[in-house]
Amino acid sequence: MTSIRMPRDDEEALLPEYEEARSPRQAAGTAPRTQFWPKDIEGMNQDAKEGSVNSSHVHIRMAFLRKVFGILSFQIVLTTAICAAIYMTPGIKEFVQANGWVLLLTLVGSIGLIIAMHVHARNVPTNYVLLASFTVVQALTLGTLVSMFEVGVILEAALLTSVIVFSLFAYTLQSKKDFVKHYAIAYSMLGILLVAGVFQIFIHSSAFNFFVNVFGAALFCLFLMIDLDMIMNYMNAEDYILACITLYMDVINLFIRILQIVAEAQRN
Repeated sequence: MTSIRMPRDDEEALLPEYEEARSPRQAAGTAPRTQFWPKDIEGMNQDAKEGSVNSSHVHIRMAFLRKVFGILSFQIVLTTAICAAIYMTPGIKEFVQANGWVLLLTLVGSIGLIIAMHVHARNVPTNYVLLASFTVVQALTLGTLVSMFEVGVILEAALLTSVIVFSLFAYTLQSKKDFVKHYAIAYSMLGILLVAGVFQIFIHSSAFNFFVNVFGAALFCLFLMIDLDMIMNYMNAEDYILACITLYMDVINLFIRILQIVAEAQRN
């Protein structure tokens, strides 16, 4: 993490409040991945880092983390509740399983909401409304998917995902390593995963499916570390909505992969 310049006594009274901080800045079974980061990471200038969350005063940085993880927790709880409602309501469960257009509709809705959130990321309360809508749409998509698995598989996958996510968050936040440098490699691997997902449609092999899902889980673990590092070192404190969307999608994609791994392992 970058070092923090402590303010002089005469500056302490002028420190901005969190909300006033101003600074410059598919494969089968995979949810749409958001892309809010510049493609040329290596070309980002020093001004971007100086305006990042990590370079802000400690009060602003801690407020940002509380806000992001608070919103992310709300998203996870809301998603869990909707998935549980779909799974435990036979009529809804049968409906989403029998009508493939539901998944297509939620996919289109997700893409539209991602674009809208990118445009209105700092417009309160529009950004909150869009974020809540996006979470509901994603929860409907995930609920349709988990309805096809046994409850034991779902709970085991959820537990494994929780342990992995908490561990990666803790490691990345305290690590001094530069995970952003692996950005290009990660997106190259994502391209490979997309191609492998196409092959999964035609290659009905449990071994191949297991390999693809393990590869996907490892990839989204890497994305989780890269995105969290990017959020802290290159993102403005006002862009908490974009941070929440990115981390939420990383967690959801990781859960989907682990869910399929656990299901495949139990079948064999």
